[in-house]
Amino acid sequence: MSEFEPYKATVHLKHTGHELICDVIAEVTEAGTIRIKNPCTLQSVVTGDGTSQMAMVPYLMTSKIDEVSLKAVDILFINECRVDVAEQHTQMFSNIVLPKKGQFEI
Repeated sequence: MSEFEPYKATVHLKHTGHELICDVIAEVTEAGTIRIKNPCTLQSVVTGDGTSQMAMVPYLMTSKIDEVSLKAVDILFINECRVDVAEQHTQMFSNIVLPKKGQFEI
């Protein structure tokens, strides 16, 4: 039996249609749940010049905890995140600043 490897994912919730960008940290098959950390959603925001832009915002804005379990029956599907979205999520919840692509190329 192999050990579970956490990964960045996009979790699509069945009943609400929400798309959560998060870290999947455990899958409990006996209980039919997955455990996620730092769930976020994309939200449209208006910039200073009046244009619209997408921003990543925490899904659990008022919660003391940053981990939750989701029932598998409430999930439509799970996909791995695109690399650019995963990097933005990592920067949001980490003190590590990732270099921009091509920044250190010679």
